[in-house]
Amino acid sequence: MNEIFGVSLALVLRILLVAFGVILALTLGLWIWRPVLGRMALRNIPRRPIQTALIVIGLMLSTLIFSASLTTGTTLQHSITGQVLRLAGPADELVVQASGDARFAGPQPGVYLPSELVDRLDALQASEPRLRAVIPVLWQPVAVIDLRTKQSEPALNLIGVPLDRLAQVGGLTDRDGRAIDLGTLGDDEVVLGQEAAKRLDAEVGDRLQVVIQGRPVELRVAAVAPDSFFTGTLNVGDAGGLTVSLARAQELLGLADRVSFVALNNRGGLADSQAVTDAVNAALEGTPYRAVAVKQRAVEQAERAGETFTNLFLLSGLFSVAAGILLIFLIFALLAAERKTEMGTMRALGMKRWHLVALFALEGMGYNLVAAAVGAVAGVAVAFTIAGFMGQLVGEFFTIEPTWRPRDLVLAYLLGVVVTFVTVVIAAWRVSRLNIVTAIRDLPEPRLPRASRRWLIAGLAGLLLGGGLTWLGLREESLAWFALGVSLLPLSAAAVLRRFGVPARPLYSVASLIVLAYWLLPDRWHERLFGPMSSGFVMFVLSGLMMVAALTVFLVWNIEVAVGLVGRLGRAFRRWLPAVRIAIAYPMAARGRTGLTVAMFSLILFALVVMSTIYANVVALFAGPLASAGWDVEVTVVGGRAIPDLEGVLKEGGVDVSAIVASGGTMSVPWTRADVRVAGTEKEWARYPVRGIDGDFASAVEAPLQLRSPDYATDREAWEAVARDPSLAIVDANVLQQRGGDPANLYLPELREGFRPLELEIRDNTSGQSGTVRVIGVIDGRVSSLQGVFVAEQAVSTIFGRPTTVDYYVRLTDAADARSFARAVEAALLPYGAQAEATADLIGRATGIIRGFIRIIQGFMALGLVVGIAALGVVSYRAVIERRQQIGALRAIGYRRTMVALGFLLESALVTSAGIAGGTALGVFLARNVVTGQEDLAGRFEQFSLVIPWGQLALFAGLALGIALLMAYAPARQASRVSIVEALRYE
Repeated sequence: MNEIFGVSLALVLRILLVAFGVILALTLGLWIWRPVLGRMALRNIPRRPIQTALIVIGLMLSTLIFSASLTTGTTLQHSITGQVLRLAGPADELVVQASGDARFAGPQPGVYLPSELVDRLDALQASEPRLRAVIPVLWQPVAVIDLRTKQSEPALNLIGVPLDRLAQVGGLTDRDGRAIDLGTLGDDEVVLGQEAAKRLDAEVGDRLQVVIQGRPVELRVAAVAPDSFFTGTLNVGDAGGLTVSLARAQELLGLADRVSFVALNNRGGLADSQAVTDAVNAALEGTPYRAVAVKQRAVEQAERAGETFTNLFLLSGLFSVAAGILLIFLIFALLAAERKTEMGTMRALGMKRWHLVALFALEGMGYNLVAAAVGAVAGVAVAFTIAGFMGQLVGEFFTIEPTWRPRDLVLAYLLGVVVTFVTVVIAAWRVSRLNIVTAIRDLPEPRLPRASRRWLIAGLAGLLLGGGLTWLGLREESLAWFALGVSLLPLSAAAVLRRFGVPARPLYSVASLIVLAYWLLPDRWHERLFGPMSSGFVMFVLSGLMMVAALTVFLVWNIEVAVGLVGRLGRAFRRWLPAVRIAIAYPMAARGRTGLTVAMFSLILFALVVMSTIYANVVALFAGPLASAGWDVEVTVVGGRAIPDLEGVLKEGGVDVSAIVASGGTMSVPWTRADVRVAGTEKEWARYPVRGIDGDFASAVEAPLQLRSPDYATDREAWEAVARDPSLAIVDANVLQQRGGDPANLYLPELREGFRPLELEIRDNTSGQSGTVRVIGVIDGRVSSLQGVFVAEQAVSTIFGRPTTVDYYVRLTDAADARSFARAVEAALLPYGAQAEATADLIGRATGIIRGFIRIIQGFMALGLVVGIAALGVVSYRAVIERRQQIGALRAIGYRRTMVALGFLLESALVTSAGIAGGTALGVFLARNVVTGQEDLAGRFEQFSLVIPWGQLALFAGLALGIALLMAYAPARQASRVSIVEALRYE
């Protein structure tokens, strides 16, 4: 992993090292120049260990987020790279049949290469010193039964490879790493892949019955080898396979002088990959064959995956980072309030304002250096925990191997130190601005009728910046820049007007409401007003930050209203009215601190609520009653070999076919083999699956069309027309959305602007054969089980010849159990190598993986609650110290201990509840806009009601409130035990 957000990590590391060096030099220089400031700064750290621990916990979170994100990306890159490199083994490139763009090309079942190609590559090897070995491979899926264990697999990959050539590149080893003597492998013996052996529960010496084109052949397991290309695992997550000699495979399959692909091995490994690929492709110019650098491609894809997840976790963690920054401001506001008299005295004795800034900066650096180190190490632990959960989600595809690199820890540590130091300096500068007289007398700062000049300057700068960002967003059609600019304008205008004496409360209330109204504007209205704009995941983060900031401003300037409501509620419980009055008095007196604490909880709850609500609606939409298209069981036959009479074969195999209500079939070609684009244009070819449907499928499928040509009266009529006419097509709803980063991405915006039939050109990228079809409908997006361009079977046969797979769909009676029926079907169709599964299980597995990743991201975001809880703990502990005299006075006039403790608990509950309520409300509103937006999720569906997961939201709110109250309990109990005499004499 070499980049984050498109920026080189090496460059980021150099910049951070320079920044860290400057910070360290400034800190040490200041200590040496003014050692008294250093001693004064650090003396406060060991005074109150509990408070120090809470501050370190709060400050470390930013570094933890950075460390966990970087380590997670490294773990994924290492895991994917390691798995693919192990599978590829000595195969650095593959020569396959491909036409046009060969970036995603690979072996295709049923596509064979002539032996003359091998001779041509052998001739090239003699003149290309970097090419060490040429290994032709024949491949075909077969059904296998272990005669000892009676376990079976419908589709294992039979691999035929010249054993002498394989031995040139190291051959095969068994599971213990011992070399397998391939020279002694008999015609009736095979080397079984590790995954295949696991699924069959097979051991060395077992007899296997291999069903090849309906004919059983008995073979013996001579050895079990780790999974690789040469033992049948061609892709991550494959069931594996079994290996025989090439001659024996050609004999068994009846494919003399044919191979499926040719593996190439380089002398210099990956270093020679590009040069060898270019040399081979130059030698094969004018043929339909291309060399594909599979190992290099896998490494690049793994690096992109690592960078993608790093960016995702960093963006998701920005809520927690923002909460951590707010905590720093809160901590220094509390420290300044505690030392207000001391600071006033120091200023009166001759200290300059910058001395106070330096004092707080040095103290903050003391916390910072320790907190960043703790956070960097803790981040690795969090990343390893995330890796464990990911392993449970994707364990059937590849193994997650937790990994960390010293560079990641150094980056996270430096980034945490720099971010925290900058925030500390800004906070220190803010709290150092005090009136000397009022500070010495410990009086509140005087309120000015209008804002100071610096607010005017800041407001004017904000107006210029907001206007510039708004213009940039409109010009570039970037929603992020535009929305940020629009949000800055009203808040900056309020700062300018405040300088001229406009009352603060109505001014900031109106400005914050304008920002909230903009962000809660429905997507349809926004597009009508400002035109279409591009957006991404960053908008989720930006929306949360701006909406919470606006809400906090509104609450801070209207806290009297909320406090008045709470006060009226307290009058209903007169016995506890004194405690209620204590609870509401302090938040009113310290608006800034109250706003910071509310904002911290609001940010995290906002993120959790949005993710939960969006996921609940994704499940409701794409795993709902329309998702299965009316089918209960899906049967897949790899290799394109059709079953002549599905129900007849099932009946012969002992399956109760009376449970079948309807069935249909499709001839399927995957996205790696099919190219699609709008006909008559020079647009770049898109990769997209193509499926040829038969008449039975068209007459039984329950897949409504959200867009349909007016030439057809009903959806059924359109489906049946496609099955009859090879010039027609129906596409799924994914073509209406542009999905960045998805290699199988066909985007047809022409269909969104009032449906009209659209001509598509479809091409087989292995042979170059192409054809044209006319789109007459778009499947409803809620039918999530059907994806691709659906055409007639004849169209697939004409363009692609033999399909990659043949799929059968079965609808059962209500009384039938789909899972049991699928198992029976798979057993009956074992000679055909068919795999059967309940449609509901396929949909559930897909949504389950999505659910798992969202849970991981939610857990990552929930780390911000640690900041909120730490903040509440710091506030509560500081409140006991700061209000020690007030507590003594209250106890002296008759307040009981329980009343004092209850007042502190109610105060924490009120502040926490305000943050929870605000974040939850904003999250629900924004999720509604996302879900019902024109281009997102349910925006194109009629009669869809927003699903709000109230149970999850209640869990998040209850958990946050419960832990917050638990954190506030100890300070509240401490406050109730304060001695009256000592408190009144406390200074």
